[in-house]
Amino acid sequence: MPKETKKISLSNRSKGFSLVEMLVVLAVGAVITTIVVGVFSKAPGRQALDKQTSVILSLLEQARGLTLSAKNASVYGVHFETAKAILFTGPTYSAGAASNIVEPVHSSLQISAISLAGGGSDVIFNRLVGDTAQYGTVTLSLLASTTQTKTVTIFSTGIASSN
Repeated sequence: MPKETKKISLSNRSKGFSLVEMLVVLAVGAVITTIVVGVFSKAPGRQALDKQTSVILSLLEQARGLTLSAKNASVYGVHFETAKAILFTGPTYSAGAASNIVEPVHSSLQISAISLAGGGSDVIFNRLVGDTAQYGTVTLSLLASTTQTKTVTIFSTGIASSN
């Protein structure tokens, strides 16, 4: 008598996942999670950098505008330090002046480089024309990653822009 051969069909196979399939799914999930977390963890730092750059540009525009309008028959300028930028009145910066407008730099950022003509840390605008002899760059960077920077460029015309 012929022996009966047992055929295994796909319908008789156990339904479930093998250990190898589970490990592959977990590995793919871990890679995707790592990529997503890496991208989104840098977002708050970039946002703070963008916002602080806008604040610095606004302060420079305000000082230039006040000078052009000859408010109080004075010139205005912006003084830069590592942790703050200060709008001031007059041809020289005075730390204790009551008219100073202080804009602190966000706690996760710093002004990492000030490179102005003449080597100082003040940009002073000239009355009636709004130009400046202290043109150059001011660089903002993240404290946690100094490779993430924004540079504010101040032109001799007094106009400022950022990258």
